[in-house]
Amino acid sequence: MNLSQKRCAPPSEIGSDPSNGFPATPRVVYSTFLEARELYGNYQVRLGGTWTRTAGTLIGVNVAVFLLQSFSPGPHGVDNLSLMFGLVPGHVFPDRIYTLLTYAFLHGGPMHLLFNMLTLYFFGGDLQLFMGLRRFLVLYFGAALSGGLLGALMPQSNVVIIGASGALFGILAAYAVYFPQTKVLLFFIIPIKIWVLVLGFMALSVYFIAVGGGGNVAHLAHLGGAIFGLLYVWRVWRLGSLMSNLRYKWRRRRFRRIQ
Repeated sequence: MNLSQKRCAPPSEIGSDPSNGFPATPRVVYSTFLEARELYGNYQVRLGGTWTRTAGTLIGVNVAVFLLQSFSPGPHGVDNLSLMFGLVPGHVFPDRIYTLLTYAFLHGGPMHLLFNMLTLYFFGGDLQLFMGLRRFLVLYFGAALSGGLLGALMPQSNVVIIGASGALFGILAAYAVYFPQTKVLLFFIIPIKIWVLVLGFMALSVYFIAVGGGGNVAHLAHLGGAIFGLLYVWRVWRLGSLMSNLRYKWRRRRFRRIQ
């Protein structure tokens, strides 16, 4: 089978904006995003992310796997590890179901790895401290799995999907819900609010999925990760909690209008 490599492109060349409004590290883990946005209003200037053991471990594993890829060249310009553990649409079920997660630890080149790991560093550590370790890991691996499931629906069967961007799009989506006014530097130059950035990424993914093209990028995997991130943070599958949050938000707005 003639295989070409299709990477999950990095979410963006993103850096922290010295003028952004990023909340200080919380001392408690809030149960809902509405509590966080209502109660957590202190801001500080940030020039980078927060290094945590979990984020560092994830980065270290990705870097180690990439080094192994470098020493395992394979046919058709695709390394042997990517052939073994990359996600190939149409060849996932039932024999290669493990690739729905393993693809997220493989990368297509140094820059692909660099920008993905920068994104994980900039946003992953702070999000972990805010959400708690267990919820952060569910978000990360759930978004990777969701991205893999949607990526497996791609019509092409001669490509290998690799990259952590499905998981990272989940992190960005969750971050945009919790801290929508935080600014980042797109391409390290253009200041933009993260909710606008994430919405733009999702819109581009939908566009390229609908019309085709978009380069050597697995847009379905990106969209799958972002959708999982939003659903997880909004706790859509817990309808009682969701309705309670919506009622709380409506009451807060009504109270403000009365004031």
